[in-house]
Amino acid sequence: MSPTCGDRVGPRSVRRASRRSAPVAAAMAVVATLAAALVAGAAAQASVVRPSEGRTPACEEWQTITQVPVPGVARPSSGSATGTPKPRTTPVCRNAPPRPFPQPAWAPESVVGGPRLAATGVVVDLPPGVAPPPKVRDLAYVVADLDSGQVLAAKSPHAWLRPASTLKTLTALTLIPRLEPARRVLAGPEHEAANGTRVGILAGNRYPVGKLFDALLLTSANDAAYLLADAAGGYDATVALMNETAVGLGAHDTVVVDPSGLDEEGQRSSAYDLALVGRAAMSIPEFRRYVVKPHVMFPGGKNKATGTVYPAFQIQNINDLLRHYAGAVGIKPGRTNRAQHTFIGAATRDGRTLIVTQLGSTTGDWEDTAALLDWGFAHADAVAPVGVLVEPGQAPPPSRAASTPATPSTMPSGAADAVVAPAPSASGPAPGGAASGPVAERTAAGVAAWAVTALAAAVVLGLLLIARRHGWRRSSRSRELR
Repeated sequence: MSPTCGDRVGPRSVRRASRRSAPVAAAMAVVATLAAALVAGAAAQASVVRPSEGRTPACEEWQTITQVPVPGVARPSSGSATGTPKPRTTPVCRNAPPRPFPQPAWAPESVVGGPRLAATGVVVDLPPGVAPPPKVRDLAYVVADLDSGQVLAAKSPHAWLRPASTLKTLTALTLIPRLEPARRVLAGPEHEAANGTRVGILAGNRYPVGKLFDALLLTSANDAAYLLADAAGGYDATVALMNETAVGLGAHDTVVVDPSGLDEEGQRSSAYDLALVGRAAMSIPEFRRYVVKPHVMFPGGKNKATGTVYPAFQIQNINDLLRHYAGAVGIKPGRTNRAQHTFIGAATRDGRTLIVTQLGSTTGDWEDTAALLDWGFAHADAVAPVGVLVEPGQAPPPSRAASTPATPSTMPSGAADAVVAPAPSASGPAPGGAASGPVAERTAAGVAAWAVTALAAAVVLGLLLIARRHGWRRSSRSRELR
């Protein structure tokens, strides 16, 4: 069969086809090269982990956003002539110092402990040559002589703050005189299921009161607090007794709502009040014996639901000061999310015992307590007292200052060493709508990627048009030659 015109493919036809397809092949090669480059760039961008380029973390109400360094290669500073590396950071949620409760402004002469204790910030009377108290990360503190009651230094001593488990000191002060240590009390399901820190009380088992005080003061056990409260007449009755005890001490900043110290609406105290509570508790020999124990054995019990029998086990004292500071004799640490770290501590040196109370620390570092104690022991005989821890029954409640608004819930803290960035709004960009830092860098990278893509598209389109036009002219010429 003779080939048709369309079937005839000779050497000349092949050469013409090759010449027509050469521009197209070149264009396709450019497209492939640009595509490979874009894919490689995207892969490289994806391989770099930049936590700060993601969405802003959702922090809890007691936290704030803090920029922290990210390990890895630093980026050049924007606009830097020398290209000095700029550390890369990422926003993370960090615990923030708590905010004191708003409170009335008191008439200075009526303030419990003396008019100078009405102040916010550090209060100290330094003679020449005496160093000031160390800077510590507490919103409020008191350093006082346990025996004389003289306040050597203080910081916002009457600020209303959450006490956390330091309030268990008041629980013990209230209940130790009312409960026999050998008495055995029956635990219920509500004690076994207590919120927060638990020692491991099992419903249906009986526990000696003395062991419950061990758990309360050594391990800060909330289940022990509630069982002791029920043994003393019930939760509400114990709360009422604790508030009555606080008033009798002159601790008028203190309001008890939960005998375990867990954060409850309206519950508060102050560094000054906790010093009164700690001083009164340390006057009880049984209390002093409890708080210095490094560890004790706690009774086991039987799980009534499963029949499992648990042996007695050892519990530890969580007060770090006892392990690290020579002469430490107590007393009680505390922590909740909203209160942050709180502490009542005491130590004896050369026949003198000092008590230190601290509220609103974000670290709970025993070294801050040690620094305050060291300062107190070094300068107790040199500084003039700025106030006094009143004796029980001597101090009426303070009176309001005439025509003075309430003290707002802000104060000098000195509690944070990190640079804290303000939390951006959850509903929109930063004020002014301007992006900065890694966000701006990511935006610039996106613009550059789009620019490269647009340029590549323009080049490819131009090459295709040239190829098509060149092919059309060749075809026309061939038709003319036929």
